[in-house]
Amino acid sequence: MPRTEATRRLSKRLHQHRDGVRFCLLFSIFTLLAFLLLYALHRPFVVPFTQLIARATYETLRAAGVQVWVAGASVGIPGFAVEIKNNCNAVYEIGLFAAAVFAFPAPAQQRLTGFLLGAAVLYLVNLIRVLSLLALGRYWPGGFQAAHLYVWQAIFLAVVAALWLGWVARVRRVA
Repeated sequence: MPRTEATRRLSKRLHQHRDGVRFCLLFSIFTLLAFLLLYALHRPFVVPFTQLIARATYETLRAAGVQVWVAGASVGIPGFAVEIKNNCNAVYEIGLFAAAVFAFPAPAQQRLTGFLLGAAVLYLVNLIRVLSLLALGRYWPGGFQAAHLYVWQAIFLAVVAALWLGWVARVRRVA
C-alpha cells in the first residue's frame, strides 16, 4: 500500500520531534502505571500516608499551642474539622510528578533525587494546604469550599508544574 503525502509529512514531523513524542508517550504510560499502582496499594500505602498527613497536621498545630485532635485521617480544632480524603492527600499529585520526572531523559540518579525532593516539597505544600483549610473552615466557613475545590487545586497543580520545570531546567543545565 503506497504511502500518501500526508503520511510522509506526519512521519517526518514525528521523526523531527521524536524526543517530545517519546516523553509524551512515557509520561502517559508512567502516569497510568502510577495511578494503577496507587489504586492497588490503597489500603497498605495510601491510607497510612493519608493518616500521616493528619498526624503531621496534628503535631504542627499542637507544637503551636493549638487545641487539636486527630483520629485516623480526620483532624480538628475547636469549631471545625476535616477528613483528609484520597484526592486531598497529595499522593496522586506526587504520582503525576513522578511520572513526569521518570519520563524525562536524564540519568537515573538525577531522576531519583528529583523525585524524592519534589515529593517532599509536595508533601509540605499539602501540609500547608490542610493547615490553611482548617483555619479557613474555622474562621471563614463561607470561603472553605471555594478554597478547597478551586484555589488549592489550582495552586497544587501549579506547584507540580513549577517543580518539574525547575527540575528540568536544572537537569538540562548540568547535562
